[in-house]
Amino acid sequence: MLAIGSHFIDKIKLPFLKVVLLCSIFISFTNSTFSQAPGMLEFEGKTTKDGKVLSGATVTVYRNGTIEQEKIKTGKNGKFSFSLVFGVDYKIAFSYPGCVDMHVMVYTSKLPKEKNNIFPLYVIDVPFFETTNTNVRIAKYKNPFTKIIYDGKKGFMDDEAYLAQFTKDLLIDQEEINRLLAEKAAKEKAEKDKLLAAEKAKKDAEEKAKLDAIAKAAYEARLEAEAKERAAELARLKEAANNKEVPVDQSMETEAIRLQREKEAKNAIAKKNKEIKTNYENDLLKMVAENERIAKQKAHNKQKQNARTNTVIAQMRSEADVKAKSDKLREEQKLKKKELLANQQQKTNEMRKLVEAAAFAERSVRISNQKTLPDVRTYTQKESPNFAVTVEEGMIKTTRTTTVTQGKKLDTYRKETYFWGTVYCYKNDIEIDELVYNKEIAFFSGYQNK
Repeated sequence: MLAIGSHFIDKIKLPFLKVVLLCSIFISFTNSTFSQAPGMLEFEGKTTKDGKVLSGATVTVYRNGTIEQEKIKTGKNGKFSFSLVFGVDYKIAFSYPGCVDMHVMVYTSKLPKEKNNIFPLYVIDVPFFETTNTNVRIAKYKNPFTKIIYDGKKGFMDDEAYLAQFTKDLLIDQEEINRLLAEKAAKEKAEKDKLLAAEKAKKDAEEKAKLDAIAKAAYEARLEAEAKERAAELARLKEAANNKEVPVDQSMETEAIRLQREKEAKNAIAKKNKEIKTNYENDLLKMVAENERIAKQKAHNKQKQNARTNTVIAQMRSEADVKAKSDKLREEQKLKKKELLANQQQKTNEMRKLVEAAAFAERSVRISNQKTLPDVRTYTQKESPNFAVTVEEGMIKTTRTTTVTQGKKLDTYRKETYFWGTVYCYKNDIEIDELVYNKEIAFFSGYQNK
């Protein structure tokens, strides 16, 4: 015997994501040969981008999340399909150049072996979007955008709690985008100011080193010139002493005078060098103090600017929090109003039903109390309908077809009864409820019995 059943689960609508789950085509065999045949999950889908079919997307299947099992490319129609054996957890990844990589998880490792003889079909639509999209929290797609679970206790289903948590704050509203852009601009400005301050400090250091080198070179040149002057004066005095003949006493006096003059000249030169050195050191101290003052002023200005920036960012965050709280309160008030309106409407409907029921009961009592006979002069005989029934019995289902002709009107009723008990009813090829079918067939059967 072959058993076929079908179940459809509603579509789950997500931003940039649409998943359709069809747990259908459950096939099993009752004979001993095929009762334990292992089943498989038929996984099908279609990739799109901006509402159009996307071909060339890569779909990769990983066993246990790491071992690559299969890699395929979507065709011109964007469709793909493959089969998954039960008893293993799978990671199914979707990628396309320039778009955000996405993946889903399929959990079948906890499925008991006695329940793995089915062939369900899971269909998914994967809309891609570019990595430059600023309206979606792309970081969330590092995690699976849905988890598909089948443990044999329930039918194939998405993890509703995980799906709700994933889509809770997936979209970024305009206020948050503006806040993020403001924070990014403030951060870029701070980094730019930091680079400018570093470049300025580097230039100031280079300028200071250059001035120090110039002052040192001037000081060394001055010392060298003075040394040359002293050497020239000593040479001149020595030459004059050699060329002039004087008595011994006079020469001794002259030598003492010369030595005294040289001593005085050396003292003057030492005093002058000391003054030059003192002036140079004072200039260096002034330059260092000025550079320190400028650096402290720059650091103060930078701290002041950072404080202003942090204050602006904190104020923007505070305003955003207040706005979010007010929006939340507004939404809660709207929901309360909606619930109140729904309760009032339900109460009104219940009161109306009670009034109608009371009126109907009162009218029924009044009609039952009437003893007058109907006027036969207004009676018009209705044409009895023609009633034909055919039954077609098959291996899987039994089809009962009832054709009713009343004047020019033709109605066809069909009832399909499957051997496992499922019943479908149709009127003029439109599915109707079994109670409605039985009621209408009973009405026409009454005419046939007459």
